[in-house]
Amino acid sequence: MEFKRKKLLTRPVLKLEQDKPRYIKVEKAMFIGKDIKARNADPDEKKKEPATIIDAINLETREPVQIVANAVLKSVLNEEYPNDGYVGKCFAITKMGRQPGKQYNPFHIEEIEDPNEADKAEDSSQHTAAGKRR
Repeated sequence: MEFKRKKLLTRPVLKLEQDKPRYIKVEKAMFIGKDIKARNADPDEKKKEPATIIDAINLETREPVQIVANAVLKSVLNEEYPNDGYVGKCFAITKMGRQPGKQYNPFHIEEIEDPNEADKAEDSSQHTAAGKRR
C-alpha cells in the first residue's frame, strides 16, 4: 500500500563532503536554525551561533534535504544572488580542501541548469518536431 505525504515535518541533512559535488535546487531563502543548548557545556566557553540552513532538493535523489551553510557558502550565495535570488535555482556545490594557513574550506559553486526544466524543454521540442512532420 502506498501513502501520500501531506506535510514533510523533518528533512535529512545533506552533508557537504570534501571533493564530492552535490547537486541541489534551493527551495527557500536561507534561515537561521534553532539555538541548541549543549549538554555539560563549559559556562566559560564561547557559545556557538545557530546554524544557517538551506532547504533544498537533492537533484540526484529528488528528495527534500537541508544543508548547513557555513560562512563561505552563505556569503557567496548572498553576494552573487542578492535579495534571495538563489531561490529556485540549481547548483553544483563542492567543498574543497583547506588551504595551508586558512581557517576555512573554500567551495566550488556553479549554477547549473534545472534538470526538470531541461526535460520539459526536450519534451516540448520533440512534440514540436513531431507536429511539423505531419
